[in-house]
Amino acid sequence: MQLKSFLLALALGAASAQAWTIHGYTEKDCKGTADTAGSGSGKEACGTMKSSTYKSLKASPGDYVLTAYSGSSCSESSGAYTPSEGYALQPARCVNGDFDTYEAQFIAIGKRDNETAIDEELVAAYYAEFPEELDELK
Repeated sequence: MQLKSFLLALALGAASAQAWTIHGYTEKDCKGTADTAGSGSGKEACGTMKSSTYKSLKASPGDYVLTAYSGSSCSESSGAYTPSEGYALQPARCVNGDFDTYEAQFIAIGKRDNETAIDEELVAAYYAEFPEELDELK
């Protein structure tokens, strides 16, 4: 019974998305003091950077895809961007450029490319070795 509770708690924890943050720097190569250019815990379209003086960005995307845009390429009414002007922000990587706007898109857990498939033979071998674990699931 305890294993069922643990698995349920693990599944619920995995379903909740992590918050995201974009740090802006007034110098290239992410030098100087970091300022929070944008942050949140949900999807955001057409976000505007906190300042227009950033020369470089560094992000902590969590479970989101963060894209920074140069110029005013975001249409507030449609939420559409010009794709050629965006740059995907990767975790802890410094990006140089003059960025004005950003967007945060959520990636559902089932749609991630790095999803690990469960090896059924490995699971069967585990429960063959530890049958008491299988009895707890019933």
